[in-house]
Amino acid sequence: MIKYQNITSESGFTLVEVLVALLIVALGMLGNAMLQLQGMKNSNDAYLRSQIGLFAYEIADKIRANRECQNAYLTQGFFSVASPYVVGTSTAGACDVTSALGNAGMVNEIACMGATLEQGLPPGSQASIFSAAVVPVGAARAINIFTFRVIWTDRDGEVHTMDYTFDPGACANAAACNCV
Repeated sequence: MIKYQNITSESGFTLVEVLVALLIVALGMLGNAMLQLQGMKNSNDAYLRSQIGLFAYEIADKIRANRECQNAYLTQGFFSVASPYVVGTSTAGACDVTSALGNAGMVNEIACMGATLEQGLPPGSQASIFSAAVVPVGAARAINIFTFRVIWTDRDGEVHTMDYTFDPGACANAAACNCV
């Protein structure tokens, strides 16, 4: 007598199972792509913030090196809070890196600051410099604390403000502390 065996189990995948697996893989790849885009955006934002920090240090060093004329940086027309320097719109003039500081070179100093910002900030970014007098506890006189402020808009349309506050130091020669 011959016995017949019925095989009822199926082997392999059905089309529905394959489509579900493909959907899961596609969603995973889409999530990975979104993470990659967010990482690139964060990287660009970090780069821009580091550039602004470098610009702030450079401008602070210029003011410290030219502390006899430190008030001229506040009254020169560019970089004021009322009339900030706008990247891509403002024109501070030509920068000559061999020009001297002080009375003859203040216009050039401002032009070089503008040229620096033009090279590294997105169009429409605003930069301003202002100061506030602060009297430390127990001190006899006030010191001027300068703030360099940059306002920019990122790719998502979000407005950011970054302030860098520094003390340019007191003028060494009180008679020469006015830059005309």
